[in-house]
Amino acid sequence: MQHGMKKRRGGALWAVVTVALTIVGLVLALSTYEVGRTRSEASHPFGNTSAKDRVELNVWVGKIDTVTQTATLEVLARPLGALADKSGFFRSDATVFTSALKADPIKIKAGQPISAAEVKVVVEGTVTDYPFDSYDSVLAFDVFSGETELPVSASISSGDTFFEIGESPVDGIVNGIDVNLTAERSLPSLVFALFIMALMLGLALAAATACYYVIKGRRGLMFPAVSMMGALLFALVPLRNAVPGAPPIGSLIDFTSFFIAEGIISVALVGTVVIGYRVESAKERAESEQQRRDREAQPPKPPQQQPVSSPQFPPPPQYQPQFQPMPQHQGRPR
Repeated sequence: MQHGMKKRRGGALWAVVTVALTIVGLVLALSTYEVGRTRSEASHPFGNTSAKDRVELNVWVGKIDTVTQTATLEVLARPLGALADKSGFFRSDATVFTSALKADPIKIKAGQPISAAEVKVVVEGTVTDYPFDSYDSVLAFDVFSGETELPVSASISSGDTFFEIGESPVDGIVNGIDVNLTAERSLPSLVFALFIMALMLGLALAAATACYYVIKGRRGLMFPAVSMMGALLFALVPLRNAVPGAPPIGSLIDFTSFFIAEGIISVALVGTVVIGYRVESAKERAESEQQRRDREAQPPKPPQQQPVSSPQFPPPPQYQPQFQPMPQHQGRPR
């Protein structure tokens, strides 16, 4: 009775602990999502925001390409105050000069609808530092109307979910705007990459544990363990390539987890097969030697008496009395 009550209490305690851990994990996951979402949607104005008659630039960072070390931006110029006509378009022609790779400025016609222009800027960083890599760039914007430089303000936002953007304006600029742009891995990307790194090391530890279990117990060739190690060896490659951002081979993630895990699993697999083969061979030799000893230890069997064969002559016929009919006496003639 008491044993049954203790068992029920233990089951209820484990259920409570499981539910509590699930709730804590869900809260942490949603908190991480909210932090990443808030940072990605953050936008701060820079430049000469006090001037009523100015050009406002909306800069949207679409994608940061770590391979080509470039960032793709969408730039939309909007006139404010006396620079805009009744329709909200530029009252006079304007030219936007940027720090893009191509030196072609963005030309805007007076009274024409305004559309966003795509530009590419250079970013500097070390891609092999993944997942702790960061990139820096300088965004410079100057707007002219004829020979007159116009006051400029800008707001920068990011649409690349793999990075979090940080901005810091350069002081001393009167009309134009210069912004130091910093891009770091977003919190969800960093958490996922660290999880993959820990998972790869955990799988390597599992393979090493299986190898120790097989070798220490001299269990020979255990094909379930060998199959598991072979599957892990090839499963790590797509697992490593699943990290966001597609870092190149030779990144920090490889030297801290992937290469280590592959090496441990490879050594465990080869060691299990080689030592298991030797154990199986030793077992077979021991069994053969034991069978030989058993045969030698058995006493010799006494020879079995063979039945004496009869001579190759037919047996004499048994005597069988023959009854002959007695002759009948005939009477004398009279």
